[in-house]
Amino acid sequence: MEKMTRKYYLSSFYVMTFLFSSPLLTLHFIFPSAGKYSVSFTQLAPAFAVAALALLFKDTTIIKDTRNHFRVDKAAVKWLMPAFAVPAIGIIISSLIMSYYQVTFVAWEGDTLFYLLNFVAILIGCAAEEIGWRGFLLPNLQKKYTPFSSSIFVGILWGVWHLNFTAGLLGFVLYTITIIEMSILMTWLYNKSDGNLVLMTVWHFSFNVTSHIFLWDRFTLQLFEVESVVFGILCLFLFVSERNTYFFKSKQGSIEV
Repeated sequence: MEKMTRKYYLSSFYVMTFLFSSPLLTLHFIFPSAGKYSVSFTQLAPAFAVAALALLFKDTTIIKDTRNHFRVDKAAVKWLMPAFAVPAIGIIISSLIMSYYQVTFVAWEGDTLFYLLNFVAILIGCAAEEIGWRGFLLPNLQKKYTPFSSSIFVGILWGVWHLNFTAGLLGFVLYTITIIEMSILMTWLYNKSDGNLVLMTVWHFSFNVTSHIFLWDRFTLQLFEVESVVFGILCLFLFVSERNTYFFKSKQGSIEV
């Protein structure tokens, strides 16, 4: 019975994430000013889905395992700078390329309190997402699949969940490709740091904050094209350096989608 129940953990998580996203999205219509301070209620959906899953299946280990991955240890200290710098460098390079093609830079302006509130909101949102995507989904996938295969699967689900049609259908596809590339890079760091969710949150936070600073009001099809290439090149460096490592090796397990 327990095995049959666990079989549907991952699909249940994803369905619940979408189910929670809908009512959370309506909050933005009730509190429209929240967006000014980078409050994204829908970012809470993956965390809510994990909590609901634990309650539904009466499995307290889900919460315990996720909580144990939020830690400050030697790995966190060792990989803190790469976790912050790599996504930031990718965004800055993308910004420079956009400027080269004469896409006007738009400053993300505000006072000290404005930035403080935005940073707090972004941090909370990123942590809530990471509880779901790499706190629950990724480690369970890796029980059966390689880290690389798992990262692709997480990236697809993560990217599609955003439903980012800012630049139309092609923009949605390119944005999802960028998210898949991000997922690959983050999965590599996740495994290097023994599943440290503090680092995953830092990476996510760095990507979102630097996007606000360097790419504010520049979210066009051209940007999604540029980002997919920039982060794709970063992935190529990873493929070359990790081609003979555990990252592409099979793992056995029992969790099914």
